[in-house]
Amino acid sequence: MIRFVLLPSLAFALVFGSTEAARAEVVVVQPNDQSSPVIVKTKPPTVVVVERQTVPQPQAQAPTPPKRDRKLGLHFDVGGTFGPQVLMGGLSGALRFRPKEHVAIDLGSGYFAGNDYQGFYRTEIPLTANALFFVNPQHKAQVYFLLGPGVSFGRVDTYDELRHMTYIGGQAGMGLELRLAPAFALNVDVRGVLRHRIDNDPRPEFFDGTRSTDTSGGAVLAFGATFYF
Repeated sequence: MIRFVLLPSLAFALVFGSTEAARAEVVVVQPNDQSSPVIVKTKPPTVVVVERQTVPQPQAQAPTPPKRDRKLGLHFDVGGTFGPQVLMGGLSGALRFRPKEHVAIDLGSGYFAGNDYQGFYRTEIPLTANALFFVNPQHKAQVYFLLGPGVSFGRVDTYDELRHMTYIGGQAGMGLELRLAPAFALNVDVRGVLRHRIDNDPRPEFFDGTRSTDTSGGAVLAFGATFYF
């Protein structure tokens, strides 16, 4: 009788013990990276897959393109000298090289025509090399000073002849450039001009009784525009 009771009891104990052992044997497989799932293995072989929540990575912003340096430009202006005895006007242009924000160099020429101090009809072709110094290049309205040498070739219709004159001198002044866009600006400036005649004609250009001179000066008002590229 005892045999019939012991045998089922032993069998039950063996089955129950093996089940508990199987439940206790759990293997966790860790992923190699954050995006892989966690795998849990048990014995008897039952695989449970636990999905890992991925954290969204912030998207990298596109790099800001560097600001283009516009060091070259073409400058054009209209201007002239206006007074009770002098009325001359014309056009001029220059190639502008601006290596620094505060400094620019203009190499230019032009054509002017009108009546000179003595009332004669005169035409002139100037050649200039001006240095411009910008006080506040970071603003749209930029104040600048200019200074530079120049040569001018004039032709004067006098009462009885046509005289050709050559001058050497310089100019200085100040102005305002309005930078409407990175590639375009408007400007206005006033320049004082002082020069001396150096051609081979021995006759003085200006005379008043016993006084004579070949040195002259004046002021020029100019309005212009510059295209930077």
